[in-house]
Amino acid sequence: MAAQEQIKASRPTTYDVRPSVVVVGGASVDIVGMAAGPVQPRVSNPGRVRISPGGAGRNVAENLARLGLRVALMTAVDAGPLGDWLIERTSNAGVDVTQIARVEGRGHYYVAIESAGVLQWATSDMAATESVTPGAIDARAGLIRAAEAVVLDANVLPATIRRVAELAAGRLCLLPVSVAKSRRVLDVLNQSSMIALTAAEAQMLTDRPVTSRDEIVHAGRHLQSRGPAAVVITAGDQGMVWIGKETAWAQISPAAVVDATGAGDAVAAVSIFCMLAGVREDLAARLAAAAGALTCGIEGATHPGLTREALHRYAELAENI
Repeated sequence: MAAQEQIKASRPTTYDVRPSVVVVGGASVDIVGMAAGPVQPRVSNPGRVRISPGGAGRNVAENLARLGLRVALMTAVDAGPLGDWLIERTSNAGVDVTQIARVEGRGHYYVAIESAGVLQWATSDMAATESVTPGAIDARAGLIRAAEAVVLDANVLPATIRRVAELAAGRLCLLPVSVAKSRRVLDVLNQSSMIALTAAEAQMLTDRPVTSRDEIVHAGRHLQSRGPAAVVITAGDQGMVWIGKETAWAQISPAAVVDATGAGDAVAAVSIFCMLAGVREDLAARLAAAAGALTCGIEGATHPGLTREALHRYAELAENI
C-alpha cells in the first residue's frame, strides 16, 4: 500500500472522547522583528515587527484546543493591559484561562530577530511564569489529578516542575523549551510518558552528539531508557523523529518559511494529541511534521487553521510532491 493510501486508511473518522489536558507552563507576548535582509550587528535593520501571543505551554494549549481537546492553562502573566490581551487571545482560541494568575511587574515577553524565517537571536523574559509556586499548584491539585494528560514546560522553576509531576495522575508530557532550561526536567523524566524537544536540547540532556540521524536516535533512546515511552525530536533540515516502540522519521518542508516561531510547539501538540488518540507511530510522526510545516508558513506562533482535517490534507499533499 502506498504511503498516501496508508494515511487515508489510518485516518480516524471520529474521535469518541475529548481528553482533558492541563498545561502548566509559559505564556508570553512575542515581539518578533523580521529583517528584510541579512541581520547586521549594532545597527538598525530594516524590516517588519509583529506582536502575537506566544509561550511554549500556551502555544501547545492553543493547538490542542484547536484539535478539539478540552484544555486548561495554568500560568501567570503581568497584571497590566498586555496580560489582559494575552488572556483574551488565548481564551478566544478555546483554552480555559480561569487558572491563569495575575502578578504585578513580572515579565512575560519573548523578543526575537529573524531573517528569511531563520531565528538570529532571541531573549526570553518568563519571570511571570517563574512566579508559579508549588503552593499555587497545590491549590489546583484536583484539576491536575483529574486530567488525562498533563503538559509541563521548563519555563516553570524546578520545584514547581517536581510538584506537578508528583500530582499528575494522567500521562505527563515534558517540554524542555530551550537548551538553557532543559535540565530542569531531568528529575522528572522517570515520571513522564512523552518528551518533545529539539536535537540541541537532546544533546544537552544526554551529553551525546546529535549530528547525524543515527546519533539523534541514540540520544532519543537514551532518554527513553530514563522513563518516557515516546521521545519526539525535531532536527531542523533532517526532519523529526518519533521514538517509541519503533523509530519513525518524517520530513515535510513548508512551501515557504514565513516565520519559524512556534513550529516546535505545533509538533509537540500534535504528538501529544496523537498519543491520546492512539494514532500509530509512523502516521503520528507525519502529522506532527505537517503541523510544524503549516506553522512555519504563517506569521505568529500558532496556526489558526490547525485542525485534524488540515493536518491529514497537508500530509497527503506532501506525499505527492
